[in-house]
Amino acid sequence: MLRIIFLSVFSITTLIVNAQTFTKPSVPDVIDFAGMKLELTPSTKRKIEADVTMIYSSGKFLQQKIDRANLYFPIIEHVFHQEGFPEEFKYLALQESSLVSDAVSSSNAVGFWQFKKETAIEVGMTVNSNVDERKHISYASKGAATYIKKNNLLLNNWVYALLSYNVGPGGVKTHVKTKNVGAKNMVIDDDIHWYVIRFLAYKIAYQDLIGKANHPDFTLIEYKGIKDKSLQDISKQSKVDFELLKEYNKWCTNGHIPNDKEYIVIVPTGHDSNPVIDDKQIEKSPTVVTQNPTDDIVSLPKSFPDIRTFPDSLNIPVFVSINKVKAIRARNGDDINALIIKTGLSKASFMYFNELKGFENVTAGDFYYMQLKRAKALVAYHTVEKGETIHSIAQKYAITIGSIKKHNRLAKNEHLQENRIVWLRSTRPKTVPVEYKAVSKPIVKETKPKTEIKTAPIENAPVVTTPNLPFKPAATHAIYHVVKSGETVFGISRMYGIDSDSIRVWNQLSGYSIQLNQKLIVGYKNNESKEVLYVVKAGDTVYKISKQYNVAVDDIKKWNNLPDYNLTLGQQLKITLP
Repeated sequence: MLRIIFLSVFSITTLIVNAQTFTKPSVPDVIDFAGMKLELTPSTKRKIEADVTMIYSSGKFLQQKIDRANLYFPIIEHVFHQEGFPEEFKYLALQESSLVSDAVSSSNAVGFWQFKKETAIEVGMTVNSNVDERKHISYASKGAATYIKKNNLLLNNWVYALLSYNVGPGGVKTHVKTKNVGAKNMVIDDDIHWYVIRFLAYKIAYQDLIGKANHPDFTLIEYKGIKDKSLQDISKQSKVDFELLKEYNKWCTNGHIPNDKEYIVIVPTGHDSNPVIDDKQIEKSPTVVTQNPTDDIVSLPKSFPDIRTFPDSLNIPVFVSINKVKAIRARNGDDINALIIKTGLSKASFMYFNELKGFENVTAGDFYYMQLKRAKALVAYHTVEKGETIHSIAQKYAITIGSIKKHNRLAKNEHLQENRIVWLRSTRPKTVPVEYKAVSKPIVKETKPKTEIKTAPIENAPVVTTPNLPFKPAATHAIYHVVKSGETVFGISRMYGIDSDSIRVWNQLSGYSIQLNQKLIVGYKNNESKEVLYVVKAGDTVYKISKQYNVAVDDIKKWNNLPDYNLTLGQQLKITLP
């Protein structure tokens, strides 16, 4: 059956690139990411600031990425919500491919999310002579969510799961610190991989621009249920320009949708138009949450028995009352969307009642609430066990997070430590010290709550773009790369850790076509400080790097205090230019 999901975008604004001014954002001391608090050390903060500056170096191409994000992010967000996956990972698509559908890396990774063929097939995508779903924004985004979620089940840390996307589930193990497994607070220091630094820079750089800066006045629609039809026919029926339709459906390699299954076709259209396919008028509607038809059908009971009446946990029914609040128990295979369907609540209400953000994993056997939780629990105290958080305790006793913080006089960024005695019915008097359950030592008094980290703002100088000229910072000289056989703009950009669009503007390229032995500018370095930071990639040796920069191998060893000439993937080397 032919179905459609319309993804609304933001209000139309006239695109005036020449007059657009962007103000570089400051980098905070603490970054919220996927439900975690990431505390930055001064040195990592400076690295992120440097990457943000690089991203803002060309206003023209910053605007181009904003345009693409405004088109594609609604689809990515829709897919991630369906997958129960943190929405913030959408910035990774900008980092990986600049949202260029047919981007190809030097290692032959393809598409929006830069999948190699084997990995793409492993996560459920189709890649053959007729279809390459790595170039399809919907299928590729679902594949990325599947891959990262799978790794997070093993790593139990979204930062490490993010890193696994670059180094693989095997390579990430050397970067994992045991203390961070399952942690909700993590210090991002000099030990962190450059890939994480780059992602945080993209998040900071773009999070306040998407949807607010200028963008094209059309949107993208997902048409579901299309099979055995040519793009030419779809163009005629929908009255959408054929070349424009092809541009957003490069995944359809030969221009014909196969008949092996029903596919999603991406149709660009004006905000006020309503394209038609198969002679069926299909109304545009807001993004909706769909339910897997194989899910169990659960009927709401007339009464919700008190959970305390079931001493045997194996006999507890699906629907119970906890602290006089109606609750549903999650079953195997349930996710947030499944629970929403079963409870009959709106997504907004379900999320509000359970104090969720939308990306959390559902744990089978846990209870989720269908009403507002209360300010007081039925018991007076709780001892914090290993791995418990304020949210998990709030869910256990059907009281709000705010109530726990109030009862225990918790500071804004304070978290509960193992064995702490938590007050649940009344507020701990100021004269009563914080107590901990005695383990091998007597109950001790807690030190003063951790002082809230305050952000030290950096200078926010407006960056005025001059898109008619390639960007060239003052007092700099160019770094060049000579094109070798088989190299692409995107592959070269990954080699030097820069954006492919930067290479285009620096070299005044109209597209992504380059020629053998062509000399390309791949960056600019300050004449006053001739130090380059080089990131080691696969196949690099000290000798190879020394030839690239025309320096001695012993100098590279000395500049970086290397014990020998062995290098590791992702290692950062300081190179002083001659």
